[in-house]
Amino acid sequence: MFESIRDYSAAFRCGGEYDRAPARIVVLAQRISPTRDLYLRRRLSDGFLPVIYWTLGEACPVPLEDAFIIVVRYVDSISIAEIERAGTKLSGVAWLLDDDIAASVGDRDLPLHYRAVMAHFWLRFARRLARVTSEIWAASDVLADRLAQSGPTHRIDPLPEPFALPREREEADQGWVRVFYHGQKTHRTERRWLRQIVGPIHDRYPNVCFEIVGDSAVRSLYKGLERVAVRPAFAWPDYLERSRTARFDIGLAPLLATPFNRARSWVKYLDIARFGATGIYADGQPYDCVVRDGENGLLRAAQDPAAWIEALATLVEDLPLRRQLTSGVDWPASISTPPALLSLFAKDSKD
Repeated sequence: MFESIRDYSAAFRCGGEYDRAPARIVVLAQRISPTRDLYLRRRLSDGFLPVIYWTLGEACPVPLEDAFIIVVRYVDSISIAEIERAGTKLSGVAWLLDDDIAASVGDRDLPLHYRAVMAHFWLRFARRLARVTSEIWAASDVLADRLAQSGPTHRIDPLPEPFALPREREEADQGWVRVFYHGQKTHRTERRWLRQIVGPIHDRYPNVCFEIVGDSAVRSLYKGLERVAVRPAFAWPDYLERSRTARFDIGLAPLLATPFNRARSWVKYLDIARFGATGIYADGQPYDCVVRDGENGLLRAAQDPAAWIEALATLVEDLPLRRQLTSGVDWPASISTPPALLSLFAKDSKD
């Protein structure tokens, strides 16, 4: 028996070996899954193989024989049992990860409930999942490096459904400068850290308003700043729809150096772009692979409040600069896709 979650992570080894040609792709995910939608739906929409979406908690709707299974983050007792029964009749099993689940358990900057849920998942399913997994798809370079000892590990970048880029949208009302940060429950450290950035800008510029996602603790933290709206978290489908209709001017993407944060992907670049804004991003990984400082956003030291205050003040005051940066927001020039995923769309993979 391992003594810690860290031991489980270090001991994880892909044990699945398969030699069958794929007849179908089966994507296993939660019913509502941003990861599935951002990384897979677009990629899988134009393939030659049929794609079946399998919801956690339900029986697989198709036979698993000759299926290539993509596990999006999690399995449960129903799904792992079906995958185990299929055994070597499968074509392959890829585990798609956009967070370091094992690292989350020991990261005290994360909410205790989240850490407990991740620990329960890892302790209950890690060994069984390792036995059937043939390769891992990691959503950041750091995560891929951490998992490299686990077996075949490949990078995968987000590739969402197309949306109108900021320069393609009508400008927001210039009477206000709208700033937002939409970090979720795993970003509570960033929400606290941003208080020292938001406060001075709020007091200095009466035409600036802020929107932050959070709970009662966040409302208490930002109490007294009358132009800071603290909204509850949106369900993913509602958030996606709102991002296509609402318009902000500046998005914030700080990322403090915690074990969990270091393995994150650059998906917030897409969130900020979808809301029609330009962004200020934490310098270094993961954002420096998609953000070109001064061209399509600003990169600032992750833990330098003065640099963030200065950058935000500059963007608030300089409308031409905001327009210039917004016009530079585009799709990343290079997108990583696992070789196995590319091969699933080759015409001869169906034969």
